[in-house]
Amino acid sequence: MKELRMILYKELIHIVRDKITLFLVLAIPIMLVLLFGFTISTEIRNAKVAILDQSKDSQSVALIDKISSSGYFQVVAYPETESEIDRDFKEMDIKLAIIIPSDFEHALEKEKIATLQIINDVSDLNVASVLNNYLQAITHDFITEYNQHGSESGTVEMVTNMRYNPEMNSVYMFVPGIITLIMIIVTALMSSITLAREKETGTMNMLLITPVKKVYVIIGKVIPYMCLSLISTAMIILISVFVFKMPINGSIWLLLLLCVIFMFTAASFGMMISAVSKTQIDAMMVTMMGLFLPTVLLSGFLFPLDNMPMFFQVLADVFPAKWFIIAIKDVMIKGSGFFDIWKYLGILILMAVVLITISLTNVDKRK
Repeated sequence: MKELRMILYKELIHIVRDKITLFLVLAIPIMLVLLFGFTISTEIRNAKVAILDQSKDSQSVALIDKISSSGYFQVVAYPETESEIDRDFKEMDIKLAIIIPSDFEHALEKEKIATLQIINDVSDLNVASVLNNYLQAITHDFITEYNQHGSESGTVEMVTNMRYNPEMNSVYMFVPGIITLIMIIVTALMSSITLAREKETGTMNMLLITPVKKVYVIIGKVIPYMCLSLISTAMIILISVFVFKMPINGSIWLLLLLCVIFMFTAASFGMMISAVSKTQIDAMMVTMMGLFLPTVLLSGFLFPLDNMPMFFQVLADVFPAKWFIIAIKDVMIKGSGFFDIWKYLGILILMAVVLITISLTNVDKRK
């Protein structure tokens, strides 16, 4: 028993001294509960919509009020023409557009049937389906209240126009997310593990005392994994285009530029993680919990961000995956140009510069 107590004491001392591993072991359960509890939800609230009211009568105003007060939709634009709706889809990231015809009230009173034109952004098929169901329920409640005050029953018919994914192909939603995950795994994870291994074995110290600049040492270790990540990304895009018939409506060169910039950002995260990690295990755990899991849950890839608490929506802004997925969807599916996504490119570049600077300042040649 004495020998067993000594071994247990030794392991306890080791755990206490390894503060990073101890923190991760204690923090992982809390992070998982909070992330999964607040992010995994099929309910969508405050989805951005635009309403083109060509009627501007009492019934159209009543319908708009009912949509706005439902809690499911947030009316962010009132375009005057249909061409402005196209702009709102790209610039304001609306999920849905509703066109109320000019004879809405007259059609309800005289013909007992009115038509709404719904334009759905089906680049995210799950969100589009849920929002359509919400809108159908709202119009049903509206017409029920209307019929209570009339002698004859009226109905509201919805004519839906599928924008950006008329075939409702689910691959449109998953390909950008898969590209993001591959880049995170190959670039960030492998870079952080490789640099942490060099530090753990002591070879990094030998490299840093050579005349080679430390920035060249770090980047030279990372670039091979970026090349592998780019090859994997190209293979995914080719399979998506030729096997699943996914279009690339934007510039292929802009898409390539976007992928390269995101790879630099992912690699910079890997550099920073390796700078604060003592061992390969630490680097792997920090990357998986601090970057991979938020990429899955907080990027909008699987679960919409709009229905998450504000804290997690703000937290999602810190991770590059959110901005990359928005930009790559805009380029591939919506055909956006450089000036439509320049903000997202700027955010990714800024993240990369800040993280690389932090990483290099943590590399001390004397250690």
